[in-house]
Amino acid sequence: MIGVASVLSGLSGYVILVIAARTLGPARNADFIVFWSLLFAMFGIVGGLQPETTRSVRSADLSPVPAQRPVHVLPVGLLVGIGAALVIGATSPLWSATALGSRSWPLVVVLCLAVPAYAGQSTTIGALNGQRSWYASAALISSEATLRLLLVGLVAFAGAKALGFEVASAAAATVWVVFIVVSRAGRRAAGATGDGDRGQFLNRTGHAMVAAASTAVLVVGFPFLLRLTSSNLEWVNAAPLLLAISLTRAPLLMPLQAYQGVAIAHFLSERRRGIPMLLRPAAAVLGVGALGAAGAYLIGPLIMIAFFGRDYRVDGRLLAGLTLAAICLALLTLTGSAVLATSQHKAYAIGWFLSSLAAVAVLMTHLPLEIRSVLSLCVGPLVGIVIHLAAVRAASTADLDTGADEEP
Repeated sequence: MIGVASVLSGLSGYVILVIAARTLGPARNADFIVFWSLLFAMFGIVGGLQPETTRSVRSADLSPVPAQRPVHVLPVGLLVGIGAALVIGATSPLWSATALGSRSWPLVVVLCLAVPAYAGQSTTIGALNGQRSWYASAALISSEATLRLLLVGLVAFAGAKALGFEVASAAAATVWVVFIVVSRAGRRAAGATGDGDRGQFLNRTGHAMVAAASTAVLVVGFPFLLRLTSSNLEWVNAAPLLLAISLTRAPLLMPLQAYQGVAIAHFLSERRRGIPMLLRPAAAVLGVGALGAAGAYLIGPLIMIAFFGRDYRVDGRLLAGLTLAAICLALLTLTGSAVLATSQHKAYAIGWFLSSLAAVAVLMTHLPLEIRSVLSLCVGPLVGIVIHLAAVRAASTADLDTGADEEP
């Protein structure tokens, strides 16, 4: 069910990008994609609540000894979202005009309202995953995607400008409120507790959010980062590249991110195996990615024109390169889930943080925009993968040593 929900979520995102491209035109569409990128980057950061909530709630269920003062995850998750919104508002004068234009304040307000709402969404999904309520989790994921598509479709039908698209995209983050009212599983998730107290949960969530911020830079916030590192002359014709990045990464990353809670729960029981527990899922990612790269090279340019129009021509080699870069990101997401399952939150955060730094370093070179985009999305993840694999190996070695010490 989560796989179906992730597919629906990915498809709805595609449809929204198609609607925006067909309705707004290349110049305004580039602005919308930057906001879309920034919105989902912020969602990605507070989305760090989801894997830690999954781990914490699941560990509490598995532990034979309950915590003395267990944390109630949803209220704390909402407080984290409010704190993130305050940071966005306070720092917006430093970046909003460059990224969002001279009249950026309405969009900053939208972001500050949407981020706490999504914190509630992310925490609720994390609790559902931790309680193994897979059907309810899938329903909530698909409900958000469906509502976003419906709102954007209504805005497009009404002939609204880019601001209407941006507000509609953000408003869907409130769907979890209705879900916990009408769903028994949702109410159970709203009352879920974790395996430690509030301080422990916030500390672990902080590590996860640092990693999520770095994740957001590479996964969903990349167009925003491109805007900050590109000249106005380069940006004039950037809309086709931005859509190509979204088109090539979603088929791999959307399902993998939706399954992250499932992966963490699986790796928790396989952690003693170390790196071998990653071989089968990594092989699946590589196989699907290789087929995707071949398809992107052969028919990707035709798909771009068919979906978005003749203003969005992209070379097949660029599409194939971006697909290969998406494989690197998918493998980094997978290894990160394994590191979280071994409770090495610091190593998880360091891997993603250094990945983002490496990606930014490549973007700041003087290479052509297309080349540095592909290189950035390949080099950055490879740095993090090496760090994550080292952490998984170290954790499995420690577990085996502990097990050996416990043997009579």
